[in-house]
Amino acid sequence: MNLRLTVAAAVATVLASIALYPLVDGGTWFWGGVGAAIVIAAVGAATRRRAIPAILCSLAALGAEFLYLNAVFAGRQSWAGLVPTGASAHQLQLLVHQALAEMANDPPPVPAERGITLVTVAGIGLVAVLADVLAVRLHRPALAGLPLLVLFCVPLTTAARPGPVGATLVFCAGMVGYLSLLSADGRHRLRLWGRLIHPWQDAADSGPDIRPLAAAGRRIGSAAVVLALALPLLVPGLKAHRLFPGSGNGKGSGQGAHRISFPQPLDLLNTDLTETRPVTVLSYRTNETLPPYLQVYVLGNLGTNQWTMGAPSQVSTLGNRLLPAPAGLAATTHTIPVREQVTLGANLANRGNVSYLPLPYPARQVKVSGAWKVDGGSLSVFSTTAHLAGLRYSVVADDVNPSPEQLRQAPAPPAAYGSYLYLPDAFRAKKLMHLAHHLTAGLTTAFGRAVALQRWFTAPGHFTYSIRGVSRSQNSSALEQFLFHTRTGYCQQFAFAMAVLARLVGIPSRVVVGYTQGTFSGDHTYQVKTSDAHAWPELYFAGAGWLRFEPTPPDTAGLPGQATATVPPYSTPDASVSASTNPGTSLAQQSNPNSVKSAGHGSKTGLDKLKKTAPGGTGGTAAAARRGAGPIGLAVVVLLAVLLIAPAATRIAGRRWRWWRARDDVSRAHVAWHELRNDLTDHRIPYRASESPRALSRRIAGSLSLAGAEREALDRIARSEERASYAVTPASSARLQADEALVRCALARRCARPARWSARLAPPSALIPVRAGLQHVLDVFSWMELVTTKARRRVPAAARQPGTA
Repeated sequence: MNLRLTVAAAVATVLASIALYPLVDGGTWFWGGVGAAIVIAAVGAATRRRAIPAILCSLAALGAEFLYLNAVFAGRQSWAGLVPTGASAHQLQLLVHQALAEMANDPPPVPAERGITLVTVAGIGLVAVLADVLAVRLHRPALAGLPLLVLFCVPLTTAARPGPVGATLVFCAGMVGYLSLLSADGRHRLRLWGRLIHPWQDAADSGPDIRPLAAAGRRIGSAAVVLALALPLLVPGLKAHRLFPGSGNGKGSGQGAHRISFPQPLDLLNTDLTETRPVTVLSYRTNETLPPYLQVYVLGNLGTNQWTMGAPSQVSTLGNRLLPAPAGLAATTHTIPVREQVTLGANLANRGNVSYLPLPYPARQVKVSGAWKVDGGSLSVFSTTAHLAGLRYSVVADDVNPSPEQLRQAPAPPAAYGSYLYLPDAFRAKKLMHLAHHLTAGLTTAFGRAVALQRWFTAPGHFTYSIRGVSRSQNSSALEQFLFHTRTGYCQQFAFAMAVLARLVGIPSRVVVGYTQGTFSGDHTYQVKTSDAHAWPELYFAGAGWLRFEPTPPDTAGLPGQATATVPPYSTPDASVSASTNPGTSLAQQSNPNSVKSAGHGSKTGLDKLKKTAPGGTGGTAAAARRGAGPIGLAVVVLLAVLLIAPAATRIAGRRWRWWRARDDVSRAHVAWHELRNDLTDHRIPYRASESPRALSRRIAGSLSLAGAEREALDRIARSEERASYAVTPASSARLQADEALVRCALARRCARPARWSARLAPPSALIPVRAGLQHVLDVFSWMELVTTKARRRVPAAARQPGTA
């Protein structure tokens, strides 16, 4: 039985399980996983006391894990709180079903309910079983890294986004656990060879020097860690490591778009709508009195459980030319040109590998720095490499304002838009079908049916706007609960509901997540805050293309549910009859833009990767970006200057410190010899550690043709070192410091120019202490082994002393 390797496998599992922290709130799951690892390690150690087949050891560990889960999560239903019963098995099954349902509906981090904790602890326990069997029973610790890797991969399959510090700590913890497992196995194999040896032995202890062997192990481990971090940066097409944010599609054109990991805007929106402090996201100048909404994400695919983004179609590189023509928009449709100069907040941070620009739809031309691409289907502009913080860009777009009469006469949509009519069978339930046809009964045009649906949602008393206590589920059952029972929700529920009902009555629809136009702040400028985050449905009409509708009703205070939301004029034909002669005049434009107040919808953005790094940020203006650039630039210059002078300054300071500490002839002789060898290292003159002082001085003098005072100075340094090391009385050290300086100048004159400048600016000898320190750090496991071995040796010695019990 190898107790050391058993403990190392359990510790490696526990450290690797830390990678799950972005998925579950709290720490209950972690301590449950620690308990599972301890139980499995104990059972594994017990079964290995006899020659039992590996399959039986695995079954015993799995059985122990089941007993542990049964006692912790279904102890009340168990006999004596431990022995499983039918009731306890049923309880565990219910908890698992609840966990699966909650994880499917809630974005990470999910609340630490008992079911979710059960599933998490069970997963950690299963990994512990595999690691224990592979590393200890089968003696394959390298293969044991595969189940540990599973714990790292689970968060990558979700929308969890740990910060750089958290990702770094998780990686380091997993690395330490895995390397400790390999180290324990290495020491076990060394024990099988014979006498155990340590890399750091006392000077008086005789035995073989295995420092080269330890150094080789350090190099292999360090190279493996460096490759694990750097390989995603060097190979195009690999997803970047969490420590290094970047793109996952490498170089190339839009053909590589299928490798992009797209965001989950609804999960982000649901997570952040409960925040209460609005933060500025962007500001823009425009020529419009009331500009259109800002589109970020387009969700055109409806599945059984949620709306999702579709893969980009007709992807092209963004240039200065015009964007592709918007789908379905005829040249005869009335539009108003919109020009906007947008400045994103200076404290915005990329939180994924794809960034989207907030743009009015349909955008005609976008001028922005960086590498950006255009999705021809949705006219979304995205990038995998650009930085959002402080980004400035200009956009020319069309504010589409068709007349109600044009929309009434719109022909049926082309067959190509059949995917926007698709509904899973669950959404074709009788209750939903009956409601959709009841609301649109007697209406012969698609436009009339769309207006009727919007009017039903916004009519007073029908629905209540609230962001509290609303179900986050997006399936058909949640939709029926919203429409027929609670009738309470926020923009997401209303957008989903109208889009589904529109498809039921034959109108192509999709859901858009973005921002309203924001709040007017004077001088043709609008400010968009996180409280302006919004979701709305878009319906397709031939000749007009995709048109926005606004089904979100006012809140209980009478303000629009989304405080800055506005109803498009074409969607209220009865109220805009007087404005029909000028379709560009919107109903909302009849009011003063200054009167539009932000009522604190209370959303911190979950949209895009426009996540705030500081909750109290002031948003993005050009002036703020310029104010932040000065100190950062100065800090970079200072840092570079320090890095340039640090090696030479360290070398000079170290030389002076050693001479200052030398108080007698012996110490001065050793310092002079030490400085001479450092000077040789700095000037790239090789020497062997085994060379005696006299042999080294003779070889250096001959190779560099030293003569006269320089040769005499070199000989005095060598003789002083010999007498200080071997003679009874040392030589006089009065001239050694001057001799060492004279020899250093001679080395500089006779070496090549690159070596001379390297010795002045970046002397290699300054790194010798750093390398020695890194060797000790990388030998942390050998250091721990040495400490524990010495401690074990002292305990029996103390026990043997007289008078001890």
